Amino acid sequence: MARTGREQGAEAAEALARRWMATFGPSARVEYELGLAWRLAGDDARARAHLDDAARLDPELAAARYDRGEVRLAAGDLAGAREDFEAVARLEPEAWPGWFRLAELDGRLGDTKAFEANLLRALRTGFSVRAVVHDPTWRSFVGHPDVGPVFIRLVRVYQGDAVLDAIRDTPPAGR
Repeated sequence: MARTGREQGAEAAEALARRWMATFGPSARVEYELGLAWRLAGDDARARAHLDDAARLDPELAAARYDRGEVRLAAGDLAGAREDFEAVARLEPEAWPGWFRLAELDGRLGDTKAFEANLLRALRTGFSVRAVVHDPTWRSFVGHPDVGPVFIRLVRVYQGDAVLDAIRDTPPAGR
């Protein structure tokens, strides 16, 4: 599905998935792949519908929960995004994506203790702050009165002053 979506577009992936599920029945993995195809095509509403179906069919499918969390985050549904990212962190505790997004949500709320715990888990499982040097939310954490000192300390200790300088000095994307 994902390859078809990339090569022929999300509509073609949808048609292929419908034929596949008509033969084999509902599939969380196929619904996830469709959600991803629509997300990559820029249609978050259609992506969300398929990601909801994937999570309903298999609440333990971490990939679907992560992508649905991303769609929810982009839509401003912070509580829904947290629910999905908590599931991702529980399902894949040795991977950084769930922890990274939980830290972001905690930073937005100014919850210093949770921000530190989740960012620490993200850093220890491979998250690189370099990946977010253009992200305005992460850039704002440097100057945040509550989470800023924690963020600066963790970046300095785990990734070095060069990374800290990069997030401070790199213009936001689009400039």
